[in-house]
Amino acid sequence: MAHKRAMYRTGDAICDELLGLLEKFANETLAKQNRFRLGVSGGSLADILCEGMYDLRSDFSKWQIFFCDERVVPEADKDSTWGIYKRQLVADHDNVPESIFFPVNCSLDVNEAAADYERTIRKAFGLEKSTEVPSFDLLILGIGPDGHTASLFPGHPLLKEDKKLIAPIDNSPKPPPKRVTMTLPLINNAKVCLFGAQGRGKAEMLKRIVADRDKSLPATLVDPPNGQLIFVACDEAASLIEGDPLRGC
Repeated sequence: MAHKRAMYRTGDAICDELLGLLEKFANETLAKQNRFRLGVSGGSLADILCEGMYDLRSDFSKWQIFFCDERVVPEADKDSTWGIYKRQLVADHDNVPESIFFPVNCSLDVNEAAADYERTIRKAFGLEKSTEVPSFDLLILGIGPDGHTASLFPGHPLLKEDKKLIAPIDNSPKPPPKRVTMTLPLINNAKVCLFGAQGRGKAEMLKRIVADRDKSLPATLVDPPNGQLIFVACDEAASLIEGDPLRGC
């Protein structure tokens, strides 16, 4: 797959474009192989996916859904990303089976939870005994107000992690403090990294990431060398970006 960057402006909301791209990439992948491996995020992106994913025209039995990061809390906790998907998507829609989700085992200590989740991912990809980095078909990522993505925060040592694919963090600057997260080597080996940005509150940060390419921001460091990098932004989120800075990239 050729390295490609793109930004799509979507008018008032990003939900239709985001869900449309998810359906497109899922079905293109399943036309070539028997599994579609997806990484999802929490926050407002989880709300969008829970609201509309069930209605996509795709064979969900062939999907495998993982988490780009997770808060190490019980699934009943409001901060649990898996808990959001379980309550708002799986519980309400029989066509999206719980069995296609691969949640983090949050009953474990944060360090063991991270190591266990890396083993889970390697097993799903058939790479238990390999040092090869798995390549997700699609990762859907968010952008925090400080430019963080997944649970990779500005200035944090995890930005330089180059051995672990899933890493623990017990001092997150955003509560709750204990989390596990995909690291940049895993994220940047994806076939497609798709960012969603909604609302005027994202405008300054999106400009710094897309137009200024500010490398102090973790989201800017997401740039898969052999894959696609796509930003989907509503007009308000893209309001400070002139033209298409990713044209020709």
